[in-house]
Amino acid sequence: MKNSRQQFKHSMIATVTMMALLTLTACKSQMSFIPTAAVDPTAQDDSSGVNDFFKLSESEQTITQESLEENQTAISFQVRKPDGSLLQTLNASDLLLLESVIPVNKYTLTKNSLETKETVDIAFVVDVTGSMSATIESAKIRLINFVRRSREAGYHTRMCLVTFGDYTVRKCDKFYDNNPNDPSTNAQVDELISEITKLKALKGASDPGGSDLNENPMRALIDTASAAWATNNKRFAILITDDGFLYSPGNSGAVGSLAPQYAEVKAALANSKVKVFAATPSLAGYNKNFGSEQGIVSLSQGEWFNFADLISGAITLDTILNRILTNVNTTFTISYVADKIPGLNPSLSLALRQFQLQLLNPLLGTIQSLQFQSNLPDGRSDYKSEFGLSSKKIKKDSLKVIVNGMTVVNGFKLTTDGKIKFDQAPLAGSVIKVSYVYEKIKDAISLKPIILGQALDPKSVVVLLNGTQAKSKDYTIEKTIEGRYVVNIQDSALDDTDPYKIFANNGLHFDIKFK
Repeated sequence: MKNSRQQFKHSMIATVTMMALLTLTACKSQMSFIPTAAVDPTAQDDSSGVNDFFKLSESEQTITQESLEENQTAISFQVRKPDGSLLQTLNASDLLLLESVIPVNKYTLTKNSLETKETVDIAFVVDVTGSMSATIESAKIRLINFVRRSREAGYHTRMCLVTFGDYTVRKCDKFYDNNPNDPSTNAQVDELISEITKLKALKGASDPGGSDLNENPMRALIDTASAAWATNNKRFAILITDDGFLYSPGNSGAVGSLAPQYAEVKAALANSKVKVFAATPSLAGYNKNFGSEQGIVSLSQGEWFNFADLISGAITLDTILNRILTNVNTTFTISYVADKIPGLNPSLSLALRQFQLQLLNPLLGTIQSLQFQSNLPDGRSDYKSEFGLSSKKIKKDSLKVIVNGMTVVNGFKLTTDGKIKFDQAPLAGSVIKVSYVYEKIKDAISLKPIILGQALDPKSVVVLLNGTQAKSKDYTIEKTIEGRYVVNIQDSALDDTDPYKIFANNGLHFDIKFK
């Protein structure tokens, strides 16, 4: 009996109940994960019994939609009144603007004024054949005065000189900067005045006019069109000649192929957007149509002045230069952000965008000199509508989405490769919170080490998972270098068949009994 009682005394059953937490690994922004809590293997034995329940939790990810540069659009134009002068006053209510047939109402309308101080590039393109001697001497004085007065008035100009006869004698290889706000440009102004002073008509053997009757201003304009114009500056060419022009075919004179075809001139003016202010005889190709084509003044939306009036003193070079400044100061500009106009596609390149600008009252005049600009001429990149969540499978019915604090229940879907795809890209800066549950238990589970005591026989351990005795293949018991025993759950206990009903129990009870 005594022996029997001792056996009974030493055969007590110790039961330690522990539970391994099955949780969804909490996803942080940028797909970072919360690490599993580390367990100190030297900690005191806590196998006397733990009865905890660890609930399944959702993974959560926060995504912020990027803020791309806005597509800022500017449309500049002038209005030519029926009497030929430029309209000085215009209101937004006078205009109808459409882009891709969509009304654009949210815009600002401004007019360039003296306060604008817009930079103006001017090429002075002058005939230097012998017959132009008196004209050039007069023009030199007035041009130098203009350089000085425009600086005093606060205008920022850049000017170059081009001379021609039967060929271009001097090309526009340098723009002299005349910036009143930059004292360092005084040196360039002095150099420009010196160059103007040196201008003279060439006579005798030096006369570039040759033996033919006409000169070659059209080739000079083509050469000028390819000069180093500043990208955002207004561009003007002042053409002065007392003669007609050579052209191919039909009037190439002694220069042959150097006489350009009229189509070359037309293309050069269109590509360069240079406005030609011409003081010439009244001839086809200047202020009149050249066959079925417009003359260079109309083509470039410039102005024509009769050379005879320049000779008689009815007009001077000052007249032409002041008309250029007036032209700059009567340009209207519409500005708007394409991103903020419902229905517009800011990702389109400028070349693919379709604009329509109309005067509601046609009696005001005719819109001319239309120019379209965008800070993103190739279009803005598209905003993302698809965001990666995880490479692991997600339960579709578990997906919850909150955009800028508002719960969203439609307008998105979960793709097979673990991404959330919106029907329409969320707005710039939108904060998107997505929570979800992984489909596979082994992807979702986060197990803490289960540390047992030292003085035990691993064969005496019985593992219960959610109340069901675990199969030996579903767990292992390993010994640490400190002599403690650790229980590890195997993937077979966490496979897709969910043999221990982890999802049904919304968590995992992990119990250990000792035989």
